[in-house]
Amino acid sequence: MSDHIDKESTPPATESEGNTPLLSASPAPKKVQEYRLKDIQWRDTRTGTRRNVKIVTQNENGPCPLIALTNVLTLSTNFTIPSKRTTTDEELLGLLANHLLLRTEPPSAPAEEGSVPAENDVNAVLSLLPTLSKGLDVDLQFSHIYDFAVTPAFMLFRAFGVDLVHGWVVDPESHVAGILMEECRNSYDAAVEFIFAADELSGGQVVGGGVGRELSEAQNRTVARAIELNEWMNSNATQLTDCGLHSLGTMLPEGHLCVLFRNNHFSTLYRRGTGELYLLCTDDVVAGDERIVWETLSDVRQNGARFLDSMFRPIGRETTEDYVCESSGASEQIDEDYALALRLHEEERGKGLQVRQMDRMPPGMDAGGLYGVPVVTREGEGRLAKAIYRSESDENFSRRMTDAFLPHEAAAAKQKKKTSNADRCIIC
Repeated sequence: MSDHIDKESTPPATESEGNTPLLSASPAPKKVQEYRLKDIQWRDTRTGTRRNVKIVTQNENGPCPLIALTNVLTLSTNFTIPSKRTTTDEELLGLLANHLLLRTEPPSAPAEEGSVPAENDVNAVLSLLPTLSKGLDVDLQFSHIYDFAVTPAFMLFRAFGVDLVHGWVVDPESHVAGILMEECRNSYDAAVEFIFAADELSGGQVVGGGVGRELSEAQNRTVARAIELNEWMNSNATQLTDCGLHSLGTMLPEGHLCVLFRNNHFSTLYRRGTGELYLLCTDDVVAGDERIVWETLSDVRQNGARFLDSMFRPIGRETTEDYVCESSGASEQIDEDYALALRLHEEERGKGLQVRQMDRMPPGMDAGGLYGVPVVTREGEGRLAKAIYRSESDENFSRRMTDAFLPHEAAAAKQKKKTSNADRCIIC
């Protein structure tokens, strides 16, 4: 449902019989969303030269499609963001519109109303740009990392020359691959509909765990296939499979930047070297930390993920010639706890995103199935990471991270604040 207000249907302000003007309710002004910008060093994949670029970071309610697309263009093209501390969704949409107009030739014929726009239909694509700040509906296909249903959302990325990929790929040799092909045309949306229909047919056996009802042989076969498919989707609830991860590492060209759809989230993905995959860290909690730029994507549950700087060095590790190999175990533990605390913070945000996505599920569908995120085991974590795990606002989280992992900077900031307060002139 749109928040648009029909101005024509809003009654004009009138005067009563006593000539007292009546106030008409005016729509509340749109709240401008601001996003922090972060400076990083980047080796341009086109020229091989190193340059300073600004990337957009994401707050709790930030539009991940808009941010992911913007960051890919910033790193892979001449698209630039003005040099300042923050930006807004309106400014980003304006920059994207200008970029699109400069790179796109006019279409030979206008698109029909309601149809999917062609890549070079500038007006049609421009009309879709605002949807980037609200979230996009995509229908991925389980057969290949590049496969999505051709929708307006998909064509938005195509219009900018940016690949949209995913890693929720089924093993073609598995039994589930046959079910997806025969029953669902490899479509995610069709798979959800198939599972839901079989669940209704069986009286809740597929998802709801119901007692069920008596069915024919053909119906029992359908229900059994739906149960197998639902179990497969639940076991790959991160929307990334081993087969998909391998495909991303081997099929994406070296030095390629694209947008990855995973966990109902759009991220900036970079393929480097021989199959190395990295996610751009855009959480605004680390917007002020130049060490945290990339995160490794090496397993489907991100259990072994590491954070790296702009030179793709693990955080906390010196890479100069005078690096001391005998670094203390305590220092390494702090680095691990720091990375772990950041990852837990990102997972917490991911869970919030999952909750917001629940209203897209068909009525009656179990909320824990297709959109669930596996529970993260916290056994064996460092005590410091457990203590720092985010349960407060982003501001408090960021401050506690600094206090715990950067004590010298924290002490300097506190001393500066103390000095500032002492020098302040107070008028009674």
